[in-house]
Amino acid sequence: MQLPQRVAVGALVVPALLASVGLAAHPAPAVAPGQLVIAVRPAEVVLAGTAASAEERQQVVDAVRALSDRPVTDVLTLGDRLPVTAAVTAALLRAALDRGVTEFTGVVHEGHLTASAHVVDPERAGSLSDALRSAAPGLRVDEDFTTTG
Repeated sequence: MQLPQRVAVGALVVPALLASVGLAAHPAPAVAPGQLVIAVRPAEVVLAGTAASAEERQQVVDAVRALSDRPVTDVLTLGDRLPVTAAVTAALLRAALDRGVTEFTGVVHEGHLTASAHVVDPERAGSLSDALRSAAPGLRVDEDFTTTG
């Protein structure tokens, strides 16, 4: 992942995570219109972005809640359409959860998925890479995986 992409991910994910644990000030984090952030942490799943309607927002939240026993922190706001459907969002989340990823952050924007994750070994990193590409075949995927084992 190139430095500008890392800066963009950090600028979006850090405020979302701070807001999710109550450390940030009042409103949801600033997220570019038409963007979706999926952050998987040991204790929760965080969703940030802009949805076109309350119905679109609820579909994404419901799809994520159906897949994970972790609490879902929803900081989706109304604005532009999400860049992927609820089904694709769920498929991306399933790709991370099914591979035992300890931490995952995916940012979807303008046909592009920027993914970072902590995985236990290179084999799981490869498996996650393949799964993300299968989950969203229309997205260009850039990844930055760290092995922890």
